[in-house]
Amino acid sequence: MRSPLRIVIGNASLAQYPEGGGLWSCFLQHLLGLHALGHEVSWLEILRRSGNPTIDEARICLFLKRMAACGLDGQCMVLVCDPDAPALPERCDLRGMSAAAAARRIGDADLLWNFSCAVREPLLGRFRRRALIDGDPGEIQVSALTSDLGIDGHNVLFTAGLNVGSPDGRTPTLDREWIPFRQFVHLSLWPITAPPPRAPFTSITQWSWRELWWNGEVLETGKRAAYLHVLDLPRRSSEPIELAVNLHPNDQTGDRELLLDHGWRLVHPHDRARSPEQYRSYIAASRGEICCPKPIHCKLRTGWFSDRSAAFLASGRPVIARRTGLEDHLPTGTGLVTFEGVEEAACAVNEVAGNYGTHARAARVFAEAYLSAADVLRVMLERCA
Repeated sequence: MRSPLRIVIGNASLAQYPEGGGLWSCFLQHLLGLHALGHEVSWLEILRRSGNPTIDEARICLFLKRMAACGLDGQCMVLVCDPDAPALPERCDLRGMSAAAAARRIGDADLLWNFSCAVREPLLGRFRRRALIDGDPGEIQVSALTSDLGIDGHNVLFTAGLNVGSPDGRTPTLDREWIPFRQFVHLSLWPITAPPPRAPFTSITQWSWRELWWNGEVLETGKRAAYLHVLDLPRRSSEPIELAVNLHPNDQTGDRELLLDHGWRLVHPHDRARSPEQYRSYIAASRGEICCPKPIHCKLRTGWFSDRSAAFLASGRPVIARRTGLEDHLPTGTGLVTFEGVEEAACAVNEVAGNYGTHARAARVFAEAYLSAADVLRVMLERCA
């Protein structure tokens, strides 16, 4: 085994979104996986001031409390900055450790594990080696064509797009090598339990309308269009379908009523999955997942595979996912089933429900074979050497 590395994980989304149990869970797989491999891990979190000091203070306290529960008590740097100010320890309100300790952590680090370009220059250049972790393939590369995201400041580029750089993929590579990685799970965090009777197939999402333009075409990066693509699924399926989505009961767009009219059960993710623990409980109470990727993944054939789907599979919950090119890199058909249109999706739901035991066992076997944090992270760290 190689000597333990001193790794700083850089991020700018967890402290500002404490209600995002799924987002927290995704990033904690990296932390727990690196810890389990014996590496010395610190966390650098950038929090932009909201304009409400009371809210900011509550977010900082909750962030540090959750990280302490994960073994990072005293190992976190929270840089509290104005919205447009450079994120530098000496120019921000630094929480979690002293300025001297933060300077040592940054200077001594063997590697920065940088989520979604969160750490930018001039702080980025203080790390001797820098790996970008891209969880939104297609979106970050297309955005970088017109905006400086600091991608060139990294030594290694990892992407959750299994098809990025392949002949079948359309994602711009920016003349850099992108190393695909499978979204993974710290397996011990996901025990197998039987779902409750008549548990629904579910997923958790944010309802949004965002889009990018590239080469004269619209690339939708929001989930609204993704679920409207299979709007009629509950009517065509024999199983209950539920979506944990941030559509308020007083939503004025009509989308909530549209989903309800087509048979979808709706709950709010902040009620059911506002912490990593509640997120795991929600998955455990599900029969399986209906995964509808952002349309950009389908149009560019990014090969995106969801961290949420990885968690479902590890819990012994089958996943039914729209094709993104992932099917060229991972075995599908049992445990993980793919579809294109709503008719295929409905057939997949009925097939999984009719042979549930087979698909549930295959889901966990799939996770153990392909999605182990220890296995994936070892390969990623070797590529960082």
